[in-house]
Amino acid sequence: MTTGLRRALAEKGVLLGAVHRDRRVLGGRLYLGSAVWAAVHLSMGVLLWALGAYVHRDGTAPAVLLATVAVMCALMLLRRTAPGAALAAGTAVLAVDTLFGPSSGVYLAYGDLLYAACVWGRRRSAFGALSAVAAGGAAVVAAGGWLYAAGQVDGALAYLQLIGLYVMVFALPVVAGWSVREHRGRADLERERAEERVRMAELDRARAVAEERARVARELHDVIANHMSAVAVQSTAALSREPFDPELVRRVLVVVRDNSVQGLEEMRRMIGVLRAGEAPAGERITPRVGEADLLVRTAREAGLEVEVRERGDRGPLPPQVDAAAYRILQEALTNALRYADPPRVRVALDYPPAGGADRLVVAVENPVAGAAPPDPLGAGMGLVGMRERADLLGGVFCAGPSGDGRLWRVRAELPVRTEAGQ
Repeated sequence: MTTGLRRALAEKGVLLGAVHRDRRVLGGRLYLGSAVWAAVHLSMGVLLWALGAYVHRDGTAPAVLLATVAVMCALMLLRRTAPGAALAAGTAVLAVDTLFGPSSGVYLAYGDLLYAACVWGRRRSAFGALSAVAAGGAAVVAAGGWLYAAGQVDGALAYLQLIGLYVMVFALPVVAGWSVREHRGRADLERERAEERVRMAELDRARAVAEERARVARELHDVIANHMSAVAVQSTAALSREPFDPELVRRVLVVVRDNSVQGLEEMRRMIGVLRAGEAPAGERITPRVGEADLLVRTAREAGLEVEVRERGDRGPLPPQVDAAAYRILQEALTNALRYADPPRVRVALDYPPAGGADRLVVAVENPVAGAAPPDPLGAGMGLVGMRERADLLGGVFCAGPSGDGRLWRVRAELPVRTEAGQ
């Protein structure tokens, strides 16, 4: 029920009784609803007593039965706060009333105490009430059957009336109380499950945010490492050239400027995502391997001879696969820019067939000086990052020298499936 609807009903007085029924009074020791309910039973008990709805016994003053009604109704004030104790005391009052009466008002009030013990009492009290009523029912059935067989009961109808009276006064309150107790237990369990689902959803959300921030942090590392590597290589080449060549320096500065601007722009976007904490899907940074022309042009401007071969259909790819292929190619070209001797590299991009569930293959190959391959540790976290990107998608990554040690090869096979892309 919404707040607006609840307020509207309260203004009309529909929820007035529900608001006051469970209000605590006297410092929380009593419930207002219990006091009202006890007053109702007391009025009904006095009315039944005035109408003579009790068994008249010689030598017993009717005021005694009126007192038992009053005491039983007073115990109903504890039906919510101490239902077990109220039921135990009520059983003693019922025994006294039966000894001197019995009276109808006491039995009606006792039935409510049975109900309260089953609903609000401890499980031990509820089981005690259920067991006592079941044992009493068996005793009533057995005693009534014996009296009926002995001719002490006037017909089968009287026997059935005795059993029916016991069921209405004792059994029905216990059955109703247990039904309400079980219903409330299931409701509490469902509420706990709902709260647990909310907590799990919050944990999933926090984990998704953490994973997104880690992904952006990896992207930030790749951006800075690749662009700064290009700047360092070009600056070193310009400083080592003798004699001084103004035209070469100019070309180098253009490359340095382009790499710096691109690096700053991408870093600014990623830091914006990190500060936002959680970016909409449309704002996420997802470079595409289809933009490899920019990487190739930058490498060529840095003095690297790049040969590109593409096979297959350059169609849409899952975002994760697209971004991973782009970053792997970017890191491989940066390593080639560092270590290729002579500065030459071959790039092969094998796209999967249109509509097929296949793999995207990124292969980069460059010569190295001497018989030994470059030190894998020289690339810092580059090779580790490329391998992690492929592993996260369930792909295959390998990097190392060729058989004769004259070539350094990087190869990544990324599965192009719906599961990998979502």
